[in-house]
Amino acid sequence: MITPTASSGISLMPHQQQIHDFLVDHPFAGAWLGVGAGKTLTTLSVLQTVRPMGHILVVAPVAIARSTWIDEIEKWGFPMRTKSLIVDQNDRKLSKAKRLERFREVATDPPTMYFINQELLTQPPQETKLLTPVPEAVPAPTVSPEATAILGLLRARGPLGADELIDAYRALVPGDANGRPVAKTKVRSWIQELLKSALVTWEAYFCRSCSGGGCAQCRFGLVDQLPVHNINGQDTIVWPFQTVIIDESQGFKSHDSRRFLALASVRPAMTRLIELTGTPAPGGLHDLWSQVYLLDQGRALGQNVTAFRDRWFTPKMVPGTTTPAKWIPTANAEAEIHQAISHLVMSAQNTSLQLPALSIQDVNVTLPPDLLRAYKDFKRDLVLDIVQTYTSDDGNLTQSVESIIAVNQAVLTSKLMQFASGTLYTADPDDPATKGRYEVIHDKKIEMAEYLVRNSGGEPVLIAYHFKSDKEQLLTRLRKAGVDAQAFDGSRDMVRRWNTKQIPVLLLHPAAAGHGLNLQHGGSTMIWYTLPFSLEHYLQTNGRLFRTGQTKPVIIHRLIAKGTQDERMPSVLADKQEVQDDLIEAVSGDFTAEQALLAALEEEIREDLSDFWRSGRL
Repeated sequence: MITPTASSGISLMPHQQQIHDFLVDHPFAGAWLGVGAGKTLTTLSVLQTVRPMGHILVVAPVAIARSTWIDEIEKWGFPMRTKSLIVDQNDRKLSKAKRLERFREVATDPPTMYFINQELLTQPPQETKLLTPVPEAVPAPTVSPEATAILGLLRARGPLGADELIDAYRALVPGDANGRPVAKTKVRSWIQELLKSALVTWEAYFCRSCSGGGCAQCRFGLVDQLPVHNINGQDTIVWPFQTVIIDESQGFKSHDSRRFLALASVRPAMTRLIELTGTPAPGGLHDLWSQVYLLDQGRALGQNVTAFRDRWFTPKMVPGTTTPAKWIPTANAEAEIHQAISHLVMSAQNTSLQLPALSIQDVNVTLPPDLLRAYKDFKRDLVLDIVQTYTSDDGNLTQSVESIIAVNQAVLTSKLMQFASGTLYTADPDDPATKGRYEVIHDKKIEMAEYLVRNSGGEPVLIAYHFKSDKEQLLTRLRKAGVDAQAFDGSRDMVRRWNTKQIPVLLLHPAAAGHGLNLQHGGSTMIWYTLPFSLEHYLQTNGRLFRTGQTKPVIIHRLIAKGTQDERMPSVLADKQEVQDDLIEAVSGDFTAEQALLAALEEEIREDLSDFWRSGRL
């Protein structure tokens, strides 16, 4: 909890002032600012201007909700009472019990700015684990008289939770001479005795209150835990946050996601809603409906997604079915949609924004001819034979040949990505003991990564990886070479240590830490070990270093394994970038801009995989 006493003077850049004025004048609005353009600072200045009543809720990806906002409030001295619903004062993740306690404290707290990650807005119903008696065995295991009594109680009453069973037993059994009940620790030991004897097991059951339908007893998100009052015969959630800020609003692009439906249900209780993003539609104009609905409750783009689709899209069906695989925008859809939302969102295009020089360099990685042949054979035949070496029970080295089979296009593309990066997962889906198992196929990419690290002039390097196996191999290789490489753990302390140049190499996964982190002070060199399919992940991760406040030219190396699908990824991302830029320009205040030239490429990975599949098989 942080409560600065005074706000230092802040001078906004022209594009930030333009956004500030728009958000002040529009209680329900979106601001589309590029990565590193100062969305957080601009929004904090808006709050200082309008001084909203009551609580404020910031909903964001976990890294942003955990550190970015609080860091900016501290940096600029904004006089706001803040409280995290994710971590404690020492940046340690809250336990479920402590988090639920903080949810309840919202009702009695003075006006506060709260922070929560998107995943904790709402959660699916959780099953309850109950102690359940098993059918009597013959002969029955021998246990203590006390354990036998507890077993009899459980069989009489049916499955119970541990605390319920303990309380029930203590209520039935006489206490000691002073009237004190049996110690809970003793009862727990007798329950453990029953579990070890296999007379009792833990079984999962639906919630008793709702039978799995979902209620406060089995759903532990913020919206799920808020009180519900009956108003005019209708159950209504008591929503205590008059002002809501959604940072990285593209996280709400799915119209049927739990998080969107949860916020949509409480949207009428809000008096101000601000949506922030640098990538509003990373997968095309189809991603916009739910984000815009939260702003105006359906007035601009339709009351539901069906109306939106009927007006501006035509379905592309899965062959041989009536199921839409993709929604294709009609001829004038993009221009019309952009115009329809122009009063709700603004993107300030500003040439005076001072950003460092940016150099993106594709670094070729050459695979040995035999490996490249194996890659191409795998792509053609969907089967790859690899030799595994292991130590047998008698201590001798033994080799065996294992076949890796790609059962469909998605699996094949994932396997080819792994192959190009140097490792290949070999887990047997029918054998949980093999989960996470992989084989090292080659070390050519990792050699190049080490070379680039060693030739960075002693400056820290950020490495973006895709697979866990890549992370493990990078950490092992670099540490063996004497480089202190560390994987990002999400903590504010690690952000601080990186920005004070205490971490020579930081490994970061785009999906987990590609948004919102201010890492520009710690280094200016990044390596993409494997390029992502997602434009959002690509731009946001680049923006950790390429942003305002960076004092050095930024160099981004993209490792490209020659002869593999790595070679196509730069053009795929460039095509998506063109569509994204058209959308942002259309709502920048300059509505004479040319109509968007291309229909949006779907960002959803299955569409990308289909494209790769078709091009590779023809």
